[in-house]
Amino acid sequence: MPEIERRTRAMMRDGLSASPPPRLPQIIEQVTNEVDGFSPQAKREFFDIINRVPLAYEKTNAIFATPEKKKPGGGGVFSIFVSDLCKGCAACVTACGEHQALRMVQETEDVNAEHETGTAFLDLLPDTSQKYLGLYNDARPQDSKTATLRNMLMVRRNYDALVSGDGACAGCGEKSILRAIAAVTEAYMRPLFHAKADRLRATADVLDRHGVQRLADLKARSQAEYDLFRQAVAHLLMGLGGEDDKDTRARMAEHGEISDRDIVDALTAVMRQEAFNHKNLQAIDGRLPNGMSVMAMAAHTGCNTVYGSTPPNNPHPYPWMNSLFQDGITVGWLLGESFIVDHARRSVVPERLGDALLHRTEAVITPREYYEFVHFSDNLMTDQEILELPKAWVVGGDGGMGDIGYQNTSKVMLQNRPNVKAVMLDTQVYSNTGGQNSDSTPMLGGNDMNVFGSATQGKMVEKKTVAETFLAGHGSPFVAQVSIANAPKLYRSILDGIEYRGTAFLQCFTTCQPEHGVPDDMALGQAQRVRDSRGAPEFVFNPRLGESYHEALDLKGNPSLDMDWYETKFKSTNESYRYTVAHWCATEARFRNHLKKISAQDAAKLVPLENMLVRITQQDIVYRRCLDPTHRAFVPDFGVFIRIQGANGIEYRSISRQLVLFCVERRKAWRMLQSKAGIENREYKAQRALLAEVDAGKISRDEFFANAEQLLKARMPGASAHKPAEAPPRPAAAPPKPTPATPSIPDGAALA
Repeated sequence: MPEIERRTRAMMRDGLSASPPPRLPQIIEQVTNEVDGFSPQAKREFFDIINRVPLAYEKTNAIFATPEKKKPGGGGVFSIFVSDLCKGCAACVTACGEHQALRMVQETEDVNAEHETGTAFLDLLPDTSQKYLGLYNDARPQDSKTATLRNMLMVRRNYDALVSGDGACAGCGEKSILRAIAAVTEAYMRPLFHAKADRLRATADVLDRHGVQRLADLKARSQAEYDLFRQAVAHLLMGLGGEDDKDTRARMAEHGEISDRDIVDALTAVMRQEAFNHKNLQAIDGRLPNGMSVMAMAAHTGCNTVYGSTPPNNPHPYPWMNSLFQDGITVGWLLGESFIVDHARRSVVPERLGDALLHRTEAVITPREYYEFVHFSDNLMTDQEILELPKAWVVGGDGGMGDIGYQNTSKVMLQNRPNVKAVMLDTQVYSNTGGQNSDSTPMLGGNDMNVFGSATQGKMVEKKTVAETFLAGHGSPFVAQVSIANAPKLYRSILDGIEYRGTAFLQCFTTCQPEHGVPDDMALGQAQRVRDSRGAPEFVFNPRLGESYHEALDLKGNPSLDMDWYETKFKSTNESYRYTVAHWCATEARFRNHLKKISAQDAAKLVPLENMLVRITQQDIVYRRCLDPTHRAFVPDFGVFIRIQGANGIEYRSISRQLVLFCVERRKAWRMLQSKAGIENREYKAQRALLAEVDAGKISRDEFFANAEQLLKARMPGASAHKPAEAPPRPAAAPPKPTPATPSIPDGAALA
């Protein structure tokens, strides 16, 4: 085998310069045939396996070429295995795109068997070594380069942090978000748990050797201090605490003599049990011992509870519960509080008592400290002790958390609890109960249970962005609106939210294929479209950055930051156009009633959307001037058009009045975000000036209607840059002990 590896690596290195490079199974087969010592039958069986396993070294520079160049023999092999639970949504194939590492095939019994045996083979491989993870730091994910955070999913324990959700609809956008929060929490917390276990064991070992003598020294120096320390251990660790000090002392007297060895043994027993719980407990059947769960999940009833956990089975590898629609987040708050109490009594107080006994030469314990230990809360914990708290994740939809459960969500956000983190899966509709509107539903409605006709085209109520409501009047929570459209930013936001000493709230747009009317493979594409169109712009509000919106609010990641709309180009003509929410709506069947296909000749008789948007403001909608045929802001129903990219070139669509109003509403919401972030919108400033001239009669109505876009551009000031505040230093975390390197055959296996 060493000779096969040596020759194989040499041919792989040579193959990098070939065009096309030889495939790895071909190389292995050639080398094996050249080496003596294998029977024909052994070779046939070996080749049959090698030809079935997806192995690649070419086009994977971070896995093979770069490590191999730095150190011969250091390069690995990249593999992608398709889960045997794959539904064939094709989302991964679409995301892979031109790389063509993945392709769709017809489902057959043979294909399913190949997937099942491939998954079983994957389970036999070593985990991915740190050297193949690039600038992702598995020991301290928070120190990783943001763009490399996705590499955490190449580490088995992180990928396996979520095993539920395979009953979801094909291509469901929600599961990617659930995997993200579970994987990031596991990636961040597990090294902390293991480092804590090592620290507790080390302290317990020192106490075993020196604790009795240190107690004797303390007693000789101060009998009162010794008695108070002894009472603290008896009260907090030995179960002898009473209603007050008198009751506690009476219980201690009834218990009988408590020797110095008893005190030390109580301290070390609790510490070693906690160390075992954090590092050696086998929490999941069928997996190696790796410590207790780093999180729990409280779920609002919705799609996530139906596909995620249907009784009597609960596949979640962490404590999970489901409450009725509005109560999930308050139960999550309760879980978080229970973790704080448990963490204080089992970890924080015993470690502090042990450290004080070992390292203090005076004031080992004071009456004030004893009182605080007995009435301990998170207010008294250090930043490091807070980081080590298990996290309580709350999950729900826009209905459960932003509609009927909004009062509960608002209440919990205000509490700013250090280990309660919430994620709202925003499908913009009550997906689970049949397609009713929620407050997060766009003005167009467009869901199964909407009515569209002459009486109504939707709702005149503006869309509620739940995350934005928590930017004010809710204390100091960490808030973000992110999605799989920008995976690195999604992962970084989750990390920053976990590290934040307060409540975190993430609103994540998630495609619902049946309700939105989009193909199964479009979860990523639709998330990008809704972001780029201002339908759900990305933002992160991090209170650690400062006490002004300009410092704390970051809009980076959205295109054309200082403009109303993102400018892009038609693929067929390379012609520039503005990408509005109307263009996003044209890609989803739920909005089909709001768009009509027309010819170029018909479009010439209508008003271009760009022109119409210069004429109208949100206040024109509030005061219903958009319905007044005599006003400049009048919007003719299906009298406005847009151009979109069709299959065979540019196509034209007339759009409903309601869709125009939705564009105005989303533009206003985006302008509000810009102003909070300290970004001057050049178009808004120009539009205000232009409309003031029109309304004052300085520009005629006819001239304005004919040349609105040109008049607007003539009044636009130059671009100004906005630089978000720099992040403060991260909380210091105890580095985990280095783990031994995985024995290496060339096998940097990736999980998929």
